[in-house]
Amino acid sequence: MPNSIIEGDGYLIGINLPGTNLAGVENALRTISEDGFQACEINLSTLPFILYGDIKTEVVSFTKAIMEKYDLVYTAHASYGLDLRNASTLPLHQKVLNASVMVCSMLGIDRLNVHFEEHSPVAEQEQLFFESIIRAADLGQDLGVAVNVENIEVEDARLALDAVKRVNHPNCKMTLDLGHLYISANYFGYDYFKTLQDCLPYLGHLHINDNYGVFEPMRMTNKPLYDTLDKGSRFTFGLGDIHIPPFWGSVPIAKSLKIIRDSGYRGIWLCEYYSDRFSPFNHQVYTDVLSCLRNE
Repeated sequence: MPNSIIEGDGYLIGINLPGTNLAGVENALRTISEDGFQACEINLSTLPFILYGDIKTEVVSFTKAIMEKYDLVYTAHASYGLDLRNASTLPLHQKVLNASVMVCSMLGIDRLNVHFEEHSPVAEQEQLFFESIIRAADLGQDLGVAVNVENIEVEDARLALDAVKRVNHPNCKMTLDLGHLYISANYFGYDYFKTLQDCLPYLGHLHINDNYGVFEPMRMTNKPLYDTLDKGSRFTFGLGDIHIPPFWGSVPIAKSLKIIRDSGYRGIWLCEYYSDRFSPFNHQVYTDVLSCLRNE
């Protein structure tokens, strides 16, 4: 991947594209560039790239023309609604996953993040997940798009790591989300830093965001209701996976980044938080991450 190695002591620091519509993409990318970031991650469900599993080529072409105006490296995130363990809906969800890989290729994006979500105790359901990831990784290998599995706060991150090991595909690595790891380690009772170290040999991408380590059970017991909770209230009470800027919460981000840096990681340092809600501070976030990596 041409953007995996950074020359000298430089670091490729990115941020996620905030929720927007097609008309707002150009302004969002311009702002990201002006804030100093060199990379941008796009959630493919933010824009109507895929409708009922079918790729809307006109949307892809429209967005690509805007993306090419800015000197940014792009990564992508698959839809949060993707469910690769439910046999009754699997054909559509596999179609969406494969379409996501193809959209990445069309946009010139070389890596796609897929949530591990919650492990199933039913072996057959887990097998559906593994087979879907392997097929997508095969497709991505042909198209130059890595398919990376991301740990999520509702599950033990060690299970996501084990999944990457079990998939055992040269085009599938792990996307390590530090905020998710922190909440999960606190809730399930395992060692944050040991798990971080164990993930390093499989690290393909990185998400940096902060929280207060508070697990919100509603995320598992009633996700539709959880999704309707006012984010301002969740910020106020520190409830769950709130994705605030790095260094604003209690995740040990500085120590984590230095461990990852010293491991030889030369990929993208992707700050994934509600950047639209903290826009006056986004440039400072970039500066803080860069200063941490440079020991300034």
